[in-house]
Amino acid sequence: MDITLPGFNVLVDVKGDTSGVALSLAGNQWFVVDELVHYLNSLGFTVYVETIPPGLVRERALGKALRVGALTVNLRPEIVSLPPQMLAGIPTVDTFEYAESEVAVAYQGKPVEDLCDIRNRRVAIPNPVTEGIGALLRDMYSEACGDYLELITKGSVYLTRIHHREIPELMRHGVVDAGVMWVTEARYWGLPYFAPSTGRRGKLVFALLPWATDKARQLFRQLRSQKVKEIYEKYGFKWIAQP
Repeated sequence: MDITLPGFNVLVDVKGDTSGVALSLAGNQWFVVDELVHYLNSLGFTVYVETIPPGLVRERALGKALRVGALTVNLRPEIVSLPPQMLAGIPTVDTFEYAESEVAVAYQGKPVEDLCDIRNRRVAIPNPVTEGIGALLRDMYSEACGDYLELITKGSVYLTRIHHREIPELMRHGVVDAGVMWVTEARYWGLPYFAPSTGRRGKLVFALLPWATDKARQLFRQLRSQKVKEIYEKYGFKWIAQP
């Protein structure tokens, strides 16, 4: 699994100390991680954290190595973060749902006022094979607008590999004028956006894997804490974990 993308900085998705507890997190949390790591460090935990597309997080949990340029990371994660449906087939010791967000279409120039408008725009769409948001968008579009396959074969559609890295850059450089992302991401980037009122939300689950060390198990318990809740809410996530 290679997350190298020429022209895009993906090293920011790999950080920490490989001697510590290893976490592999769905990439839409990348802008939360610095503060989360700082908090965990303050509690005495040394951590290694990667923020990558959920489909790749799943592969990492199943034992696949991660490649970033010339760097290969064979360290197997002890804690992962995934959409609930992507945990199927992964052995776990403990899990809990903790945060959710909504799908948004960020735009530049003419506002996007309806989900179906994206078929008339130069738009970047997360890959539904590796991205939970991509699968959610596919279902939403199919229900509201028609043939999703017809949409993604249009010449004006860019299908991403790592949406949280690519879409802001593509919009900044005028390659696309709209991009599908989470509301939390659009707010982080300061982009105007349209959020379809379908009632659908993307959820995230923390999962502790069977080979986790005692230190990882201690850290996992801290992920339910009030402070972690405050960190996620600061960045616009809705916290749904039970105390």
